[in-house]
Amino acid sequence: MNSQKIQRRNFWRILVFCYMLAIFGWVVGGLGLNLSLADAAPGSPPSGGIGKYQVVRVDAEGVYPRILNMEQGSTVIWFNATDRYVSVVFNKGDLLNRVTRSSTLFFLAPDGTYVSAAFGSGATASTAFARPGTFYYFVTGLPVSDGGAFAQVVVK
Repeated sequence: MNSQKIQRRNFWRILVFCYMLAIFGWVVGGLGLNLSLADAAPGSPPSGGIGKYQVVRVDAEGVYPRILNMEQGSTVIWFNATDRYVSVVFNKGDLLNRVTRSSTLFFLAPDGTYVSAAFGSGATASTAFARPGTFYYFVTGLPVSDGGAFAQVVVK
């Protein structure tokens, strides 16, 4: 291969790398533009996943805390401390699909639930709540007899 072809190929590789680096910088930099819901213009939709976060622990005994009080715009992170796969399931899926942002592993299921994909031991699922309300959910893979699988998120 002659040196001119090598230089041309390297030029395109560097150009693609710079393009990817610029996009990465734009995405990361864009996350810091609106740090709180109070800074948003009146009437504009709140951006999710930017406020505070709270961790919910899922272990063999159940969900802790069972009632999670949080501010609008905050993110909930479910941490799986069990030795099996679990899923977080909200029954009012259409509503949750409208009031959450920046979800990781969550989707609107065909049966109308808002559910996380199954995630294993040590893994997490998360979503930010952009609107106030009380949202009930349960975690699959936990015993339901003592109610440990059932919990709620209260957004103020």
